[in-house]
Amino acid sequence: MPTIDFHTYNPTTIKDFKPILAKDLVPDWWKKSKVAEVVNGVKQQTIRACPAMDDWLKMGWYLCANRDMEVIQGISHKDEEGIGWASVRDLDARNWLKGTSSSSHPHTQLMDGFAYMDKSENPPVKDAFKMRNPWCITTPEGYSTFYLDPFLHQNKYFSTWQGIIDTDKFNNGVDNAQIIFYPKVDHNFTILKGTPLCQIIPFKREEWVGTYALKTTKSEMLSSSRLTTERETIGMPEAFRMLGVEDNRDVSAKTVGPYKKMKYWNPKQRYFNEESPPPECPYHVSEDSPEIQLELPIGDTDGS
Repeated sequence: MPTIDFHTYNPTTIKDFKPILAKDLVPDWWKKSKVAEVVNGVKQQTIRACPAMDDWLKMGWYLCANRDMEVIQGISHKDEEGIGWASVRDLDARNWLKGTSSSSHPHTQLMDGFAYMDKSENPPVKDAFKMRNPWCITTPEGYSTFYLDPFLHQNKYFSTWQGIIDTDKFNNGVDNAQIIFYPKVDHNFTILKGTPLCQIIPFKREEWVGTYALKTTKSEMLSSSRLTTERETIGMPEAFRMLGVEDNRDVSAKTVGPYKKMKYWNPKQRYFNEESPPPECPYHVSEDSPEIQLELPIGDTDGS
């Protein structure tokens, strides 16, 4: 079983900034939404019933703000285009957060290919602001990590710059712990404590080959029936019929569809856990676990 290692050199980080399983931090609007809603007089499935959405939302871990942080934006008049800057400071202590101030990724680096906010009466701030979270991430050989904008959390003030880091190689110190954000508004705002900042999903690097084929209509007909198909699963129309639903439009009133009933869907959230970590995992409760080590005097690793 592969293990993703979140490690830190700050004792308080384990206590107040521990990564949170994505499946434990689902947005309230998603929890409250219904599987089916009446649209134009017909009861239909909503995205709440979509297994693809549910999987992506609950995969991996979230790194969340461990305190309220204020993002301060301004305009540099030295810049002929009036493009601004953005920095972050601790809202309580009013101290600038070390490593967060950034003027290194302005829109000129992006060749004006896109912008995170539309033009407004005030010159938009098109510069990034950065944050060094205290975690460094290490994965086994052959595994990399997605750093993603928290899916469906829909933060209205900023977007997280997405990317992939080979965390099996690039993991010394805090080299892979920097998160980059772009503001979506042209005014100051506050990132509240507990706000998801970045979604972390490890994955295995593998070589893939794409094939492209044109099959006959006869093959399509054969694959649509459970009696003639050579595939492991049948087509959706046949699956609906097997469930006793004659009209696909009414399926949401009776079932969420064949994804669960016929086991088309394998929920991905079950692949991410920390309740029963393997012995080799750094968070496994043992004499070598971070929790036990923190209780020992400096330099004492065996408890003697």
